[in-house]
Amino acid sequence: MAVPYPGNIPSNVGKDAKYSVGREDGEFVVKLLYRMSARERELLTNDQHPELVEMVNRVKVQHNGTPGGAFYINEYHDVLVPTVGKGCFFAGTYQLRLEFKFEDGLVSAHPPEDLRPGDPWPGPRVGIRHKLKAGGRDVAFVRKEGNRETEFRLSDEHGATEAARLARRLAAVIGDAGGRIYINEASEFFAPSRVQDGSATYLGSLGDDVWFPPPSVPR
Repeated sequence: MAVPYPGNIPSNVGKDAKYSVGREDGEFVVKLLYRMSARERELLTNDQHPELVEMVNRVKVQHNGTPGGAFYINEYHDVLVPTVGKGCFFAGTYQLRLEFKFEDGLVSAHPPEDLRPGDPWPGPRVGIRHKLKAGGRDVAFVRKEGNRETEFRLSDEHGATEAARLARRLAAVIGDAGGRIYINEASEFFAPSRVQDGSATYLGSLGDDVWFPPPSVPR
């Protein structure tokens, strides 16, 4: 039985900021609304992940009464399934790479080999939201429970020096003012573009830097 997720719960509302399970030709598939520009999006599908589909649908049926709908995969490969008015649930872990055919190539959470921090992010906008603190010294996320908000800081887990090492690297790309950043299932960072045209900027990989510990769930 799925359990409520005790970690950082996704709060993205954009249709292109999440994966989903839906029907295509009578079968359930994984879908992604892929943003190509501020005015162009294309619906991509993948029918090669029946186990992932089953994981998501199991939670959706249990809590919504019907299969299909949005889900996320975070940097720990945890599958997170939001439900109607009942919170976000842990559906299990999923290690296989999720790729979508697009034109003559593939779209996935993994960046092209020649991509460098500061380049436009060409992958899905699916990621888990965090905040680069102003001054480029720390990274945090906020968890909301009812009327209470709790901020969790990377420095609380690993100390100010180690947290600042990652924060400074991210700030070198988006600036010391900080702001929203996202990490995806491949542990790659991206952030909304400064020009605010719906595009995103690649910030680099987590690599060997410290990060928040995975939440305690029945993996």
